[in-house]
Amino acid sequence: MKQILLSLLILAGGAGWLAAQAEDRPKKNESTSALSKRYEALVKEFQTAREEYFKASSAAKTDAEREKLRYPQPGSYAKRFLELAQEDLRDSAALDALVWISTNCRDGKERETSLELLLKHHAKSPQMKNVAQSLVYSERAIAEPWLRSLLKEATEHEVKGWATYALGRALRARDRSGSSNIPEAEKHFEEVAANYGDVKGYEHTLADAAKGELFEIRNLAIGMTAPDIEGEDVAGKKFKLSDYRGKVVVIDFWGDW
Repeated sequence: MKQILLSLLILAGGAGWLAAQAEDRPKKNESTSALSKRYEALVKEFQTAREEYFKASSAAKTDAEREKLRYPQPGSYAKRFLELAQEDLRDSAALDALVWISTNCRDGKERETSLELLLKHHAKSPQMKNVAQSLVYSERAIAEPWLRSLLKEATEHEVKGWATYALGRALRARDRSGSSNIPEAEKHFEEVAANYGDVKGYEHTLADAAKGELFEIRNLAIGMTAPDIEGEDVAGKKFKLSDYRGKVVVIDFWGDW
């Protein structure tokens, strides 16, 4: 009898704990849902504005009409995305909003703040891959320190691959003083080439992209002998670049799409 009473008390206590947890969950879920819906609405607002711009641009009959149109710049939405994220930085919608700012805005204080908050609160998120990828073409002064910090915290394979590749690109680029760090850039590209053949890059794999960077560094730098190429002139006569060694040669690469 005592065992039965004890079991009932335990069950009652457990039920009370579960009930208390259940009371908290709806509030959290409601809050999360509301924030997510607001985020989605803001994204839709931006997308609609772009669609309307392109529609109006296509309908414009003169250059003067097109010049009057104003493209909806991501920066004009950044403040609203950031304010949404700062309401609850642990929320998944906050992560989405910060990533949106970081990947759509090229500069601005909101972008700087979003990058700081992403490192502080979401460094282990798989979405950091998109942020690292967006920094490939960013100014070295911003990209280099941020990517170094991310690599210390990141655990996701794709995130580490893109962060390593983007850091190599940042180091290869010249900073404001005009200097670059090619030897360290090579090491990062070598790491990507060796370990990230399974990560999707722009057209092929991330490893392929890194190998392309290494080829350029080791074969196409200023002062190096140009790789030999073969082709045909306008008359159909075959020639090689090496045929003109010692002469001034201008090579014009162009395409027709």
